[in-house]
Amino acid sequence: MTDEEYEAASRGIDLIERAQRSIYRRKYTDKPGNDWSPGHGEHPWHVGTYGKAVLDYSDDGRRFQVNGYTYDGHHLYRREFATLDAALRNGTRVARTGPTPAEHVEAWNATYPEGQAVRYWTGVKEGPGQTGRTRSAARELCGQAAVWVSGHGAYVKLTHVQPIPETEAS
Repeated sequence: MTDEEYEAASRGIDLIERAQRSIYRRKYTDKPGNDWSPGHGEHPWHVGTYGKAVLDYSDDGRRFQVNGYTYDGHHLYRREFATLDAALRNGTRVARTGPTPAEHVEAWNATYPEGQAVRYWTGVKEGPGQTGRTRSAARELCGQAAVWVSGHGAYVKLTHVQPIPETEAS
């Protein structure tokens, strides 16, 4: 490890320790960030509607990052902030509202190939849904992340598509 890499890692560790102390102090206050958890020795995290936002530091160890993950561990987005307060405030908001459609499309396409076996719902996300295969890469359509699925004549929002193992595909 070079001296520069060591210094960047050291700065990053200091940032995370400072964040954990700040989160602990805010635990019983109404300040932004009080809903983040110290993470028990790991990076602080916040569970939101669409997944988990994890507080991290940038590669150079000078800024905070908020990385978003789905509940099954797929990376959705990365946003950098200059201050801890900005990262806590905005990371909480992003965890609650989810990634932008463009971020969701990028994450889906990086993770799943065209032809992926999926379960999908065309209306309310209730019941077992239908199974099929994607017949396109995901794209942003009408302000939403969507994909075309075999057996259905219109696009399906990615929030209503769930990848499944090949053994469950019809």
